[in-house]
Parts: sequence; C-alpha cells; structure tokens
Amino acid sequence: MSKSLAGKKILVTGASSGIGEATARLLASEGAAVVVHYGQRRDAAEKLVAEIAGAGGVAVAIGADLLELDQRSTLVARSIEALGGLDGLVNNAGRIVKPTPVLELTLEGWRDAFALNAEAPFFLAQQAFAHMQAHGGGRIINISSIGVKFGGSPTSLHYSSAKQALEGVTTGLAKAGAPVNVLVNAIRPGVIDTPIHSHQDPENMKRRVAMIPLKRFGTSEEIARMIAFLIGPGGDFITGQIFAVSGGE
Repeated sequence: MSKSLAGKKILVTGASSGIGEATARLLASEGAAVVVHYGQRRDAAEKLVAEIAGAGGVAVAIGADLLELDQRSTLVARSIEALGGLDGLVNNAGRIVKPTPVLELTLEGWRDAFALNAEAPFFLAQQAFAHMQAHGGGRIINISSIGVKFGGSPTSLHYSSAKQALEGVTTGLAKAGAPVNVLVNAIRPGVIDTPIHSHQDPENMKRRVAMIPLKRFGTSEEIARMIAFLIGPGGDFITGQIFAVSGGE
C-alpha cells in the first residue's frame, strides 16, 4: 500500500458496519490512525480494531449514542485524546430512525431524523473544525444520500430532508473552512449493499436496482475509496462539493 495517509488521525462515525467499517479499514491500511466509533455494536467495533491492529494498523473503538447529547458532546474530545490529535472526520453515522408515511410523520419522528442525520454531524464537525483550525487544517467528509436527489421514498421524507440539510451544512462549513485549510465535502452514496437492506423485500430491491444505470448495488468499499481520495492528497484542492457515488443516478 502507498500509505498516503501515514500520520493522519481520523474519526469515523458509525464504523462498526457497512460504509463506516469499510472506510475505517481502508484508511487504516493507508497508514491513518483511526477511531472506530460505534453506537451499540461494541463487539463488532472491537473486532474491527483487532483486525486493523493485526494488519499492522492503529485503531481504537469509542462508543457514543449520537442521540444523547452528553455522549455526543465528548466524542471528538475523546478521539483527540485517544489519537493525540485529529486531522479528519468522516460523518458517516446516520439512518432512517423510523420509516414513516408522510401523513403519519410526527414531530418527534421528524426531530429524531434531524437530530441524528443533520444536528449530530454538524456539532461533531463544529468541534473538529475548531481543533483543525488551531492545528493547520484538516478534512471533514459528510455522508449524505442519493435520497436527496429523489426526495426519498414515501416513508423516508424526514430522512432525505435531514440529509439535504447536511449538504447545506457541508457547503456552509466549506466556505468557513477555506481560509484556514479545513476542507469540507459530502458524498451521496447510491443504493449500497449493506446490512441495512437485509430486511427489505427482495422483489422491491430488484426493481430498485433495475433503475440504476449500472444495474447493480454499489459496495461499501467503493464509497470508502472516494472518502480516502478526498481525505488524502487527491483532495488537496477540493472543498464545498457534493459527490454522487451512485452508479449513474
């Protein structure tokens, strides 16, 4: 491996499975020291840390429920303490908190979707930004969703709306960060083959895949490679951009 990220210290949220797991593994293989953040899947996070260590990398697992303010507010500081600094933040953690038809959405459901998918990433980014600004700069990558382009499904409007807010956070932070070398971008994954789809109707998923120009699911590794590019030297002159990695959608 090129070890293009040697010496970098990066926090990846939601790193115990799916895109976050693939990202943490790839960044570590490129030489970065990584915080593998998890919400509830401690065993999976610690297994990944052991795997990274076994391959000669550096990683530490840190748990925090991002819907709990007291846990969320200390995550960046704990990561900085564990790694001895912070050069990158990948705001990957997010999900449809509860799929709900539009006419049945409650204020609580709307707020929970925004709390996890827009509010938490912003305040983590705010804390990371402050540290990066004081230490010569850094990179922040926010993981959005192709749902922003299409408005989500009939039961995920609250989720896609929150992700659209996250894209607004991305462009705003990029403007604030440019003068101090804090580069901020977002990625819109398309339909990715992760465990989140395991409970969905297979026929519905076949129809969904048929709509993708490349006619297949994406993989977590394909998203991870884009993240690694933006955090690495390839991203030196890129900020304020939204990149779709979605098979042509």
